Amino acid sequence: MIFYNKYKKFRIDNNIDLSDVSKRTKIDIKYLQSIEKGKFAEIPGVYVKLFFKAYINEIGVDIEEALDELNSFLNQKTSSKNLKFVPDSEEKRFKLFNNLNSENLFNSSILMGMGFFALVLLLSFSLNSNNELSQSDLENELRIKKSDLIEYYVERSEEVISIDNIDFPITIRFQSENENYINYYDSFSGKEFFIFEETMNTQSNSFTEIWNGESKSFLVANTIDFELIFFSDDYYRDFSQNIINDFPVEIILDANPYTLTVVKYLPKK
Repeated sequence: MIFYNKYKKFRIDNNIDLSDVSKRTKIDIKYLQSIEKGKFAEIPGVYVKLFFKAYINEIGVDIEEALDELNSFLNQKTSSKNLKFVPDSEEKRFKLFNNLNSENLFNSSILMGMGFFALVLLLSFSLNSNNELSQSDLENELRIKKSDLIEYYVERSEEVISIDNIDFPITIRFQSENENYINYYDSFSGKEFFIFEETMNTQSNSFTEIWNGESKSFLVANTIDFELIFFSDDYYRDFSQNIINDFPVEIILDANPYTLTVVKYLPKK
């Protein structure tokens, strides 16, 4: 596994939200996402190691080992670049020109370098002072897929609950007091629901779906402080206590007989 993928997996396995890392380190989340994708060229050069070190420190990994891996990766990228061939005559003319102008170029380089460094600091301050996450950034951070369960998690437990004396249609009500992601799907289609902090989004922290008795599944990222209630005019049942888990939960509705299966997951060691 490439080293930056290893650290992303470590963060996910330990339930560390990238937006929380951004808030605590004051580093724009797009730079943290670049780190986790290995796209270090998208980060201002003078800040690559500084941002990387802050990120590693925040997720709780050995900093020295991580910096060694980063240096090896960056050195490998540098050495893989093609070198430009300079003919002898051209090289001599270049050296002569360089000697004649070295003093002026040296002074100019210092001034240009100072100016560039000041510009980078100004841009970084501007970005961090306006560090609002876009809707798509928030969704990408919260989203979890069925393939993620297979790759990063193992089953903790499975419980099958019988649903008796039920008349359809039934309203299923979801409510979360935390940032959350819910994927509602069957064999043909699916829907995504996102719940964000109130400071970031005006979207409600609850929603409802109608169940007509067909087979359906739900994938919920986090069921701490989460409500799952089935109700109709003459039916009410609260399954909230059955689905509590620090990590993703899969909820499967089956017909013939009508059952609710709760599969809880834990991160792989």
